[in-house]
Amino acid sequence: MSYRNIKDLNIELSLPSKEILLNFLIVISFVSCLEKVPEVKKTIEISELGLILNYEGWIYEEYDPNRETSDPRSKNKKETKNDKNVNIIFYLFEPDHNKDSDIRTNISFVSEPIPAKYSQATLEDYVASISGLYSNLYRDYEILSVPQKCNFGKEKCIFLESKFVLPNPGPKKEIRTLQWIFFKEGFVYIFTGTSPESEVSEKGKKILNTIQTLSDKNGKP
Repeated sequence: MSYRNIKDLNIELSLPSKEILLNFLIVISFVSCLEKVPEVKKTIEISELGLILNYEGWIYEEYDPNRETSDPRSKNKKETKNDKNVNIIFYLFEPDHNKDSDIRTNISFVSEPIPAKYSQATLEDYVASISGLYSNLYRDYEILSVPQKCNFGKEKCIFLESKFVLPNPGPKKEIRTLQWIFFKEGFVYIFTGTSPESEVSEKGKKILNTIQTLSDKNGKP
């Protein structure tokens, strides 16, 4: 399948990807309201990818869709029903939060099924598809570099760095995202690191360093 010839793919993949975006904004809203809790130094097994992640310096949380947030979308029954294909497996957030910022730096890990019709789609196809979708849904969305191929253990992925403006009223709030996208056994898995643009010089490095700890069970990156 051509990297550019993706019109049909975009139509099909845009629906589950749109659900990921809605959940992503809900997670941003939720973690910005969390209070500081004791820091935990642990590793977690990413069984879906056969990898282990060291999340030292972060607080681990499993997403609870029933937890109240300040985002009204979390109370929309129709959207909750539409989001059933998206699985927010977990997220990590910083113990310390800048009180002057509405956004707390975090890393989320989500999955969604790939339609059987497009089971032969490549990572490049998917990235091209969601890039077009993000441009339509996010204000001032911009990809900051050419998507890069990478791998952790035996799993291949694509790294994508971008920024956009939150669709909230009031002052302009820019967000930087770092994403690692994996395909495996009919599912797409996405790590998304999120930080306020004003803090990305420091927080971006922390996100990168954390994802770089991904290794297989034998400790090989």
